[in-house]
Amino acid sequence: MSKKSRSVTHETGTSPRGKAASAAPRNAPASLGGLAPLGDTRNSLTPPPPEKDVRPLLREHRAERYRLLSEARAILVQAGRREGMQHPDNFHRTAKCRYVPHGNVSVLQDHAHKAAFYAGLTTCGNVWTCPLCSVKVQERRREEIAKAIQWAYTQNLQPVMVTLTFPHGLHDQPGPLFKQHANALALMRQGAPWKRLKDAAGYVGVIRSLEVTYGSNGWHPHTHEIWFVNPNVEAKNFQKEISKHWESACSRSGILPPEKVEAFRIYAVDVKGWCSAGDYLAKQDSSRNWGADRELAKGGSKAGKSTGKHPFSLLAAFAEGDSAAGNLFLAFALAIKGKQQLLWSPGLKKRVGVETKTDEELAEEEREDADLLASLTRCEWNQVRLYRVRAQLLDAAELGGWPAMRAVLDSLPRGSPSAATPEEPPEADELLSVG
Repeated sequence: MSKKSRSVTHETGTSPRGKAASAAPRNAPASLGGLAPLGDTRNSLTPPPPEKDVRPLLREHRAERYRLLSEARAILVQAGRREGMQHPDNFHRTAKCRYVPHGNVSVLQDHAHKAAFYAGLTTCGNVWTCPLCSVKVQERRREEIAKAIQWAYTQNLQPVMVTLTFPHGLHDQPGPLFKQHANALALMRQGAPWKRLKDAAGYVGVIRSLEVTYGSNGWHPHTHEIWFVNPNVEAKNFQKEISKHWESACSRSGILPPEKVEAFRIYAVDVKGWCSAGDYLAKQDSSRNWGADRELAKGGSKAGKSTGKHPFSLLAAFAEGDSAAGNLFLAFALAIKGKQQLLWSPGLKKRVGVETKTDEELAEEEREDADLLASLTRCEWNQVRLYRVRAQLLDAAELGGWPAMRAVLDSLPRGSPSAATPEEPPEADELLSVG
């Protein structure tokens, strides 16, 4: 049968319906007045892949993401059942991500990289709870941040990286802790003293990234910020001034006990002047490192350097039988709901030339030209998701096109799932009609 081609833009749910296709073949300006070199963006964007075939490793990463998404769904659906919900996967949008169709489920393959992907499925766009959406959204956000830092150098502005943290302990529950942290950030930016600090620094704007890890001292929310300020700002003096404001704000919000003040003054604020995109994004990555799933451009050698675990690591532990890790992930998912990971100060995106898009829009967006390989029947998709072969089916699409996909589909049991490795227990058949 002839292969269909299409250009995919800003959607995953309106792919064409049709018969399965036949198998597819497989800068920067100079330094500014001697003050500092232009920010190095080489580490901020995905470089061209090396000459060797990287697809096997990418497939391994994709399989891991789908595996952890299945674990997230199991945790969230179970929570919905405990709530007595008629449709438990309505408990959290991530429970439906890449699982519940909102049209015909299709498999496409992009021209440039020969990577296969699904269309016609619900996409949650949640960077906190979805291992699939987070990777895609964060990569697009990386591009925006790199553009902002490069813009700053062309405007004779200094990008200053500010990291803010505070004491925390195992007794701190995520919900109240996150609220206190947010309150401290708001308090720091209030009043005449703060305005004088900004004016003295020639402050133009800020990009703030919220990070959350879990370690031996419990939940650890912290922020990495890029401030765009005058080129004459000195990082050492700037750190002293910011530390005063941050200490006051943390004390007033209740997250800085008196006995922790001495250590706070040493460790709570870090400032790096004339930072590059690579500096900032590497700092972000250090707390997003969650094991096997590392994009090739993001420095897998940094694995293990962070003392805290990314919440996705909790999903991996839950998959190995650690029920406590599952409870921690659920607590995190509920506490983090509604919080944005990345914030730009008002008007900054417009000045930089970055289009405003939500995480959900970025998660759904497909920029590549792609071929339609197959449209799955509802029965076929039910079996694919029940037996957790979403990643395997994409592997087959890339390696052998429709014939290889057909072989995977034919290998799946028909009818009710057995006790093998189903996505849902037998009593969850009712959920297949949801959506």
